[in-house]
Amino acid sequence: MTWPKNTDTLGRMEGSMMELNEEHEAQEGRKEDRFRRLHPDWIAASRLGSAYFYAIPLLIALALTVLGAVFDWTWLPLWIGGLVTLGFALLFAFAVFRVPVILYRRFGFAVFEEEIEIRKGLFIITETLIPMTKVQHVELEHGPILRKYGLAELKIVTAATTHSIAGLKAEEAEQLKSSIGELARRTEE
Repeated sequence: MTWPKNTDTLGRMEGSMMELNEEHEAQEGRKEDRFRRLHPDWIAASRLGSAYFYAIPLLIALALTVLGAVFDWTWLPLWIGGLVTLGFALLFAFAVFRVPVILYRRFGFAVFEEEIEIRKGLFIITETLIPMTKVQHVELEHGPILRKYGLAELKIVTAATTHSIAGLKAEEAEQLKSSIGELARRTEE
């Protein structure tokens, strides 16, 4: 037994669903347009920092595995040392080559007259609104790796926490620091 189909109703439902989908995509596009990106050099700086950080446990695991094989240590079987080294090698590759690209694509910030919006995340994306009235002060940091690429990290300090925007060109970070400081002073008055 077949059920009669009302094609007119189905057609209208499909049409309205397509309109809702197009409207949602347009809103997402506008949402993406308001966010500013980090400088592309941040990817290279982040890769370098991650390589320094993750190379240490990888080299320790590799050294212990080699020493265990050479000196025939019974407390460290070769297969366990090999698995641990392989695990650190995979972590190193992911952290150095994939994570900076993912973070770069997902990070964005926007500065408005009354608030600052920051979007960030690797697996879980968070969007944070910082009211200008809550900004206590703004800091600028230039670490050795960021300096190598001419970048800086802007830190926005509130009573609750510190929010950071790392990966701005030094000149842009200085201008942003001044403008956020000025907007914060203006909203207090």
